[in-house]
Amino acid sequence: MSKPWDKPTARREALRPRQRHLIVSEDAKSGLDYLRAFEVPAGLVEIQTEGGAGNTVGVVERALELREKALQTKSPFAHVWCVIDRDEHPLDRYRRAFTAAANFNDVSVIWANECFELWYLLHFCYRDTAIGRADLRRELGRPERLDRAYDKADPGIFLLLKDRLPVAIRHAERLSRSNSSAHDNPSTNIHVLVRKLIQLQQLG
Repeated sequence: MSKPWDKPTARREALRPRQRHLIVSEDAKSGLDYLRAFEVPAGLVEIQTEGGAGNTVGVVERALELREKALQTKSPFAHVWCVIDRDEHPLDRYRRAFTAAANFNDVSVIWANECFELWYLLHFCYRDTAIGRADLRRELGRPERLDRAYDKADPGIFLLLKDRLPVAIRHAERLSRSNSSAHDNPSTNIHVLVRKLIQLQQLG
């Protein structure tokens, strides 16, 4: 009987679990720069943007379109991640983003309510009471945190927060137990995607 390592290389490759992931995000500078900063081996993650900030439904629709194209070309993604903010967008559009993704087991909506900066704040402290975007930015700029005015266009934010990543994950997991709904302010499941990116980094 032949052994797995005796099989032709192409067949062995085909037997390996798919690892290629797709991330589709709103065109928000801070979140995109952060996600792109993970040193994932080439070819394992594709990051796309869709429209301007607040285009929640469009993000999911674009993700599903790219997912279908990948299936048609027989190069499917292992998983598709749709990254959106709650912000102050119409509630029906926010809800529709989740509804559009709900029928696909390989599609997840990654959210931050009210915005991606909540994830940054969780690197420094636990927070489970409502907070808006302006207050989040002020909180991040405090001396015991970034110690400078928060700039969402700062390309170095990942390096500033990198060493505190385990703290952020613990805080986000705790928050998800008390504020589990995407409609809760504050709430987020960004840590789920971050854990996957950390896992993919280790494949390099």
